[in-house]
Amino acid sequence: MKLFHKTSALSFYMIHSGFMAFKARVKEELDAAGGGNLDDLLDDDSLHAYYRNGDSPDYVAASLCPTCEED
Repeated sequence: MKLFHKTSALSFYMIHSGFMAFKARVKEELDAAGGGNLDDLLDDDSLHAYYRNGDSPDYVAASLCPTCEED
């Protein structure tokens, strides 16, 4: 049973670190497009739904700020 707990902790860490990288990438995309602050536009629970669906950070940034244009 001890192995199960280590695996669960490792799985949680991998999922969480992947989500944090996804969130950072979406922030970068919004900053580049001049779309504002990600924390003001969307909370982590809603952003996690995009992450679970496998949506790209580019798509998420474009859907959060459709009027923003990239230079």
